[in-house]
Amino acid sequence: MRNSQMRRDPRTASLVARRVRRVASAAPVFVAAMAIVMTSACRDITRLQQSNPGQLGPEVFAPENADLIVNSARGDFECAFNEYVTASGLFVDELANAISFIESYDLDRRTITADSPYGTADCTFQQTPGVYTPLSVARASNDTAVAHLEGWTDEQVPDRSKLIGEASAYAGYSLVLLGESMCSAALNLGPELTPAQLFAEAQTRFDTAIAAATRSSDEQTLNFALLGRARTELDLGNSAAAATDAALIPSGFEVDIDHDATATRRQNLVWVHTQLAQLSSVDTSIQNRYARSVAVDSPDARIAVTSTGALGSDGFTVVVYPNKDSVATAKQAVAKYAEAQLIIAENDANIGQFNAAVTILNALRTAAGQPAYAGALTKPAVMADVVEQRRRSLFLEGHRLGDIRRLGLPISPAAGAPYVAGGSYTDQSCFPLPNVERINNPNIGG
Repeated sequence: MRNSQMRRDPRTASLVARRVRRVASAAPVFVAAMAIVMTSACRDITRLQQSNPGQLGPEVFAPENADLIVNSARGDFECAFNEYVTASGLFVDELANAISFIESYDLDRRTITADSPYGTADCTFQQTPGVYTPLSVARASNDTAVAHLEGWTDEQVPDRSKLIGEASAYAGYSLVLLGESMCSAALNLGPELTPAQLFAEAQTRFDTAIAAATRSSDEQTLNFALLGRARTELDLGNSAAAATDAALIPSGFEVDIDHDATATRRQNLVWVHTQLAQLSSVDTSIQNRYARSVAVDSPDARIAVTSTGALGSDGFTVVVYPNKDSVATAKQAVAKYAEAQLIIAENDANIGQFNAAVTILNALRTAAGQPAYAGALTKPAVMADVVEQRRRSLFLEGHRLGDIRRLGLPISPAAGAPYVAGGSYTDQSCFPLPNVERINNPNIGG
């Protein structure tokens, strides 16, 4: 991660992650349980008195392995975020399918069912990326890491507070993404939770991360968690609290996911989809925005694209890739200063401070070579540019689906519009709880 010590060492053996994936391949519904056998009462996974001698024993969950455990949990989030960016981008208007494959059609035209791959695909899936399983694994592994760290002492783990802060922050981001994308979800085979309940869970993780990062004087994790909490507060409809947290984020702040050139799990998946395998293309709505910016203004590097000139196997789609994801190792931003500024601008618009909002919008516009804002100083007009600047500044960084749901933005193409490969788009705007969870979770049931 840029400007940070929060970096996963690719040489480190991910014992925790490997064992979780072993369970996930046997029964996907149990990925949320982080490979710990659940009791009939479905007690919380983070209770340390639960044990499973057949899975992760004391040889792994021991104080001397604390850094390894957190590195592994962080790696699970990195993988989940990589999958999420691609899956959610295809579901909304950032990417478009280019392959002749029915399940890819379903994701792109928003005709998924509770049995579609988003629910069970894990981090080994590239063609049909997962949402529910990878994020559930990431949330559970980071929560479990925190639970063990809280049971140890500073003498056993000298950097214990720092590690608690890091793992809590990644658990929070996992929950935010679940809340922004899922119609509902369950944690640890527990009851079905609404997005608002998932956001409330995320907020508790960020609170823990902020306290731990403050104790350890870890400024990068502190800012990461503050911005995560601001995002959560915005999702919960409290833009004032969100702006307060966002105002603490320093200029230049950014936390990125690093990628690897050869390891399949760690390749930039947008690159895989739009260049290596040509499974997807940048959506024409983004292509058109970039074309207009080139013709009228300076090219907007935030949404810059390049055409391969190749036709996808669907026979209709010319594959165009985003320049920001042009190589296998291209980083993906999870949180950055521009997001914080846009949160502040949104709150300014909400409270009628339109000039303050425009000042922020113009700073982003100037940096991208766009002309200054020339619209009306009214909430609808200013908010429209906040949405546009979010779309450009946060392109393919996992925000667009959440923005559509949070702000009630029109889905494009509209429901009923014909789909190029047959059928029509629908009005789906979230991923339904997968049947594998609904059927097998004793606290939900079919």
